[in-house]
Order: sequence, then structure tokens, then C-alpha cells
Amino acid sequence: MSDLIAAFASVQRANAALMRQLSLLAGVHENALRALVLIDDTARSTPTEVAGFLELTSGAVTSMLDRLVAGGFIKRIPNPADRRGSLLTLEPAGQAVVAQIRRRYEGVMRAVDAEHRAGLYLVLNDLATGLLEQAQGVVSDAAAAGGDGT
Repeated sequence: MSDLIAAFASVQRANAALMRQLSLLAGVHENALRALVLIDDTARSTPTEVAGFLELTSGAVTSMLDRLVAGGFIKRIPNPADRRGSLLTLEPAGQAVVAQIRRRYEGVMRAVDAEHRAGLYLVLNDLATGLLEQAQGVVSDAAAAGGDGT
């Protein structure tokens, strides 16, 4: 089992290295890169959703979003469901950054999946499910112990 944990830690480090390099190439912070991917995944995100996803304060997210708007990566549009709020959408520069990220990951996934007889999808799906179950278990354990999970 320790070999699997070491391999997973290696994947995490390699992913972090790739994200660092991609953020340098794009000229944005790694959290901003993650925000761009989230906005692309959802088509339209709110600043609150971005803050929750990145686990940042609203002030930190507002500053980051201001920089992304100024850089031409995203734009804010009025939120028809909340006249005080806004929705975030990608501008062409943001779309190009996300497309580059996806191309890098697709290349790696395609090569690894071909090598392992198309089983990678099932393994990653099972891994994601297990990690989410563990995350929920941590929350449940903290609640049972009367803690806040931190």
C-alpha cells in the first residue's frame, strides 16, 4: 500500500509542477488558473462560487478577479438572478489559457490510458469517489467530535 501512496504523492507533485509552469506561461497565479478552469467548467460562475472552490476570502477573490478582468481573461456580466451580483465568463484570452491546459492533460491521459488498456477512466473515477468519501468522513468525524474540521 505504501507504494500506491507514494505513487499518488508523486502524481500530486507532478501535477503541481505542471500547474506552476502553466501559470507562469499564462502570467497568472495558480489560483487564478484554477478559477479560469472552474469558470470554463460552469460556463458562468459567481465570485462566491470561485471563493468557495478556491477556499479564499471574498476580498482575496475580488482582487484576483479584478486582475483577471484587467488582463482580459474574464469579464463580469450582470447576474439576472441577483441584481447586486455578477456572473463571470471567459474572454478569448481566458479560453485560450484553459484550452492549453486541457490539451496538456488530454495528451497525458491519452498516452497513459492507451498504455493501460483504457482502464484509467475507471481507476480515476474510483479514486475520486474514494477521496470524496474520505472528505465527507472527515466532516462527519469533526461534527461528531464537536469540532469544525480544521
